[in-house]
Amino acid sequence: MADGAWKRVLAECFVGDELAEWKAAKERLGPGFDHDGHAAAWADYNARVQAALPLDPASDETRAIVAEWDALCADYIRVADPAMKAGPKPLWAFPMNLDDPELFRQG
Repeated sequence: MADGAWKRVLAECFVGDELAEWKAAKERLGPGFDHDGHAAAWADYNARVQAALPLDPASDETRAIVAEWDALCADYIRVADPAMKAGPKPLWAFPMNLDDPELFRQG
């Protein structure tokens, strides 16, 4: 996703000091965090999930997809405070094209 597109997503989903808090959390990931590799993992994940749809919610395949989602989120959850964990609801409602290979690229 282009840098300008990410700025639009962030501007529409976060208000006030929330954006600064998310940037600070990103810094807590540390200098060794592979943002490009993580973005590629999300793009791969999204492509595989879309290809698997529709899914039975009770299937082993769905449980594996949810477990992989949790694993991809784990680093971010580790650096997020409780308000950040509860607050990004508008982000999940933001209209996104999940097959956009640039969607999860760091801007």
